[in-house]
Amino acid sequence: MDIVITADSTCDLPEQIIKEQNIIIFPLSILLGEESYLDGVEIHTQDIYDHVKKTGQLPKTAAVTPAQYYDVFKKLTDEGKAVVHISLSSAISSSHQNSLVAASEFDNVYCIDSKSLCTGMGLLVLKACDLRSKNFEAKKIANRIKGLVSKLHTTFVLDSLEYLHKGGRCSSVERFGANVLGLKISIAVSTETGKLDVSKKYRGKIEAVYKQYINDCMNAAVRADKTRLAIANSGGVSGDIVAYAKGVAEGKGFKEVVIADAGCTISSHCGPKTFAIFFMDN
Repeated sequence: MDIVITADSTCDLPEQIIKEQNIIIFPLSILLGEESYLDGVEIHTQDIYDHVKKTGQLPKTAAVTPAQYYDVFKKLTDEGKAVVHISLSSAISSSHQNSLVAASEFDNVYCIDSKSLCTGMGLLVLKACDLRSKNFEAKKIANRIKGLVSKLHTTFVLDSLEYLHKGGRCSSVERFGANVLGLKISIAVSTETGKLDVSKKYRGKIEAVYKQYINDCMNAAVRADKTRLAIANSGGVSGDIVAYAKGVAEGKGFKEVVIADAGCTISSHCGPKTFAIFFMDN
């Protein structure tokens, strides 16, 4: 039986990889005022920043609906294919629950809560593709991926708390304190809950903070699966920093380094100059 790997648009994998691996993407929706746009299809990150600069208002995001999942799952299963779907953390979006509602109508559709976001969940998607290439059955792929969720390291560092503040995810006091003290906040996603927590506070100019963050991530990668690591940014991060991170990762023995751009959903909440490194433990 042919196996199709599907994922929410928040996996933020490069278009070339999506095409090469035949991954089907379900775009979340981005709401700008009264208008709704499909993430990565009808709207892109710079459009988000332009809107915020012009209006001072953050866009809202909406989950993939059960009906949208159902239509694709039905088409694929009618063709005799099995589906392994990987979704955005259920603590962040209702997309995963919606995928489960749709999948309940089919015998060969398996949905996994990544408890992650951005290219962290993208690493799970790529691992599912690896297992498919080794001729694993869909159910075994799903079980293996579920077992890897707790091994993910999903962190990112923010240049500013402005977008988190506008989105109600940090108080005015926290934002004021960070600005006064010149702090740059690093956020980690809990593999137990899928929720976001402050993991570290850096002080200094953002270029120096990026390098500190990169080195901290690499020092934490002592038990990492060296098959693959992902680097993502939401725009505005210099090519020199991305190259530095790639060089350090390769120096630590990572065989493949995926360079990605954070999509609209992630950028809507984090803002520009957000930088992230993702890997998983053995």
